Amino acid sequence: MKRTALFLLLAALIGLFLSPGPAWASRSFEELLDIYTRKSEIRHEAEALRSELLGMAWDSEDLDLLGSIMDPSLTSEQRAANGLKLIDELFPGGDPARWESISGFWIPRMIPKPLAAFDAVFFTAIALLEMEREDAPWIARDILEDLRRSSRATLLALRTAPKEYLWIVEALEEGTRMPPVGGWPEAVIRGKLPFARQVSFAVSETHAIMREMQFLNAAGQPAPNGPYAWDRDRGRIYRVICSNNRYIRILGRD
Repeated sequence: MKRTALFLLLAALIGLFLSPGPAWASRSFEELLDIYTRKSEIRHEAEALRSELLGMAWDSEDLDLLGSIMDPSLTSEQRAANGLKLIDELFPGGDPARWESISGFWIPRMIPKPLAAFDAVFFTAIALLEMEREDAPWIARDILEDLRRSSRATLLALRTAPKEYLWIVEALEEGTRMPPVGGWPEAVIRGKLPFARQVSFAVSETHAIMREMQFLNAAGQPAPNGPYAWDRDRGRIYRVICSNNRYIRILGRD
């Protein structure tokens, strides 16, 4: 058993040495060993904190929880608590890796749940990183790593990411001193949080394509085409209608 544990530890450390970034390249084996050992110790503290936060979460509807995690008047602890509960509610089994199974809108406001699930992960990570507790960044790291296990979610939310992603990654590396093997995905930055918005106004398919919008299908999931268009740069979601409809909103007049 001890030999197996030692092998896993050495394998993990080798993986860390192979992770990109000058900070890791400049660290000694002893420093990395200390970081990895501390990681094993702090895991128990992080799990206890997660349980504590979930016990603080509001007994509210999902939309109320979504609004609360964006509310700067709430403490970071309360936003983190509500965010962890929202993740448990939105993702099957509370697992962000199962993002592709999420579908639907909150009606009548027409807010797509798949995009709200991204918001739940990002805003919860932000709240955890703002708590200034040694164990909180590890919970943030876990939920982002879980999301990363979905290749589709990685492409849509991490490789093309909101501007807040840069701060999140920087704070994670500072708080845990341990990026995942291979490092966090390098992102093309487009727009800012939140992702999920209420569907409003309309655009033609041609306008949506010209603006490089992301189409959403009838279940609110990103798709090659569909009845909705997500404008990441402007932070809006439109209904897609025929080009000759005189009620199309002229984007240039926003």
